Amino acid sequence: MWDARELLVRKLLAARSSWNAKYSPSDNCLFYLSDLTGKPQLWKACPGSRGFRHDLVIPWHERIGDYRISPNGMIAFTSDRAGDEKWSIYVLSSEGLRLVSGEDGSINLLGAWDPGGTRLSFTSNKRNNVDFDVYVYNVESGETIRVAKGEGINIVEEWTPYGLLVVRRNTNLDSDILLVDPESGSVRVLTGHRDEALNYNPCYVGGGWMAYVSNEGGEWASIYLMNLETGDKIKVFDPGWDVEVIAYRDGYLYASVNESGSSTLYRLLIKDTRVEHVTSLKQRWVVTSIDPLPGGRMALVSASSPREGAEVYLFSVSVERLTWTTKLGLEDNLVEPTDFYYESFDGLRIHALYYKPKITARDSPPAVVWLHGGPESQSRPLFNPLQQAILAMGVAVFAPNFRGSTGYGKTFVHLDDVEKRGDAVKDVYYAVKHAVEEGLADPERLCVMGGSYGGYLTLMSMALYPDVWKCGVEIVGIVNLVTFIRNTSPYRRRYRIPEYGDPKEHYDIMIQLSPIAHAHKIRAPLMVVHGARDPRVPVTEAEQIVEALKSRGVPVKYIRLEDEGHGIVKVENRVRVYTEALKFIEKHLLSS
Repeated sequence: MWDARELLVRKLLAARSSWNAKYSPSDNCLFYLSDLTGKPQLWKACPGSRGFRHDLVIPWHERIGDYRISPNGMIAFTSDRAGDEKWSIYVLSSEGLRLVSGEDGSINLLGAWDPGGTRLSFTSNKRNNVDFDVYVYNVESGETIRVAKGEGINIVEEWTPYGLLVVRRNTNLDSDILLVDPESGSVRVLTGHRDEALNYNPCYVGGGWMAYVSNEGGEWASIYLMNLETGDKIKVFDPGWDVEVIAYRDGYLYASVNESGSSTLYRLLIKDTRVEHVTSLKQRWVVTSIDPLPGGRMALVSASSPREGAEVYLFSVSVERLTWTTKLGLEDNLVEPTDFYYESFDGLRIHALYYKPKITARDSPPAVVWLHGGPESQSRPLFNPLQQAILAMGVAVFAPNFRGSTGYGKTFVHLDDVEKRGDAVKDVYYAVKHAVEEGLADPERLCVMGGSYGGYLTLMSMALYPDVWKCGVEIVGIVNLVTFIRNTSPYRRRYRIPEYGDPKEHYDIMIQLSPIAHAHKIRAPLMVVHGARDPRVPVTEAEQIVEALKSRGVPVKYIRLEDEGHGIVKVENRVRVYTEALKFIEKHLLSS
């Protein structure tokens, strides 16, 4: 017999989401991705006499990662195999389905359609498995032409009268916008710079001008306009926080700004090179994509919030929710976080999110310290079914944004680089220290949990502060910085070295800062989860820590997922594995 709490937890783990909404001008319909069927698939919603009718566009055997709609209604989409992130590109039209690129096991990233809807741009690392060249596929002839060689990761963002606007990632924290001629293959760097700067999200706004986002010369990412002929640029919007994503249509420029973790939506009326009017909407959510509708006065917004989940909205002056992905009546049980600030060992001010369970038998409840991945990422107020399930058990969740997190300026994100990585581990300890001092958590019932880089911090926290924890849950985490750098996918290696170090130069530092070097200090029971097809953090990382702990008799529960990659995508796997994680946490935090 299931009690009410177990039913609630099962519902939470089975909750579905919708995201990445786009408008189709050819049929006036809304497209979006959703895991309603158990894995991400493409859905279509068209207006009718009884409201929107939602249909699956194409029953697909694997997850769909991204898609683009041509002006005449053709759909290009990407899909991989069991989470291996080797994305293939397909085009769906009235004539059927075609494979465009990816049969060779390469990674292919979708680009933009041309204005006529007959040519599709994309980038692929098929040449050497490392560098992403620019290609154009002609739908009518079926011919694919390599337009230009690339270096590192390149993504085609927009097809303009002046050429292709391409974002080239130099590092994870430095990028440039290129203008590529699809006919001649000539390449011009539009955002050449000396010091580190992110330049991204280019949008053609007409009259030879491009809008884009950049943090060149400052701590925060602002919106600029650039003349594609002269190179002249003007800063037009500087909110004092990072601009995350922008989108333009018919005179209106939409922007999402990360203000202390929450996304504020802005609509800017652009005339010539001036911003004439600004409308803003601040909500407790995280915006992931924006697609303006014809006329520019409204936009489709994909966003995630703790209370409503990941859904699609229509934004004008206010917001109207368009998708109601099944949450099984959970909304009244979901918890929003409060902001919490504390000082770390060196006086650095750290922001964290604190989720207090609605039902708890203790003033200071048991707590899970939740550590985000990245580290160039951030714990933000979005829908996380596992966090909400933990809360439903009566356990608090405390999510610190330790140094190295994004969202707090350019300086902050570099405070954990290479030899400074141990300082981020201290930030986690001081988060616990302050949470306990403030009465937010029971010091005798603490669990640490994280995925990817958060998994790394989980293991380091358990090793360096073994008396703090009753248990730990590590998902797709880094165990040995040297073997991780050597074995991660070749195209990713150059982007991870500035963060973690180069074994050729920093071998001793990297080993000393690796959990495997401190595994003998871990005493608390550990649960390890890893996908066998993980291209980012190979499953051999998990096997190192599991073997090290088992050899010492430390309790360790290991779940290896043969059909997953870097994370758990399939709903059936999510329900099964996260249920095991909840039982593990309950056993060690609540059973005694």
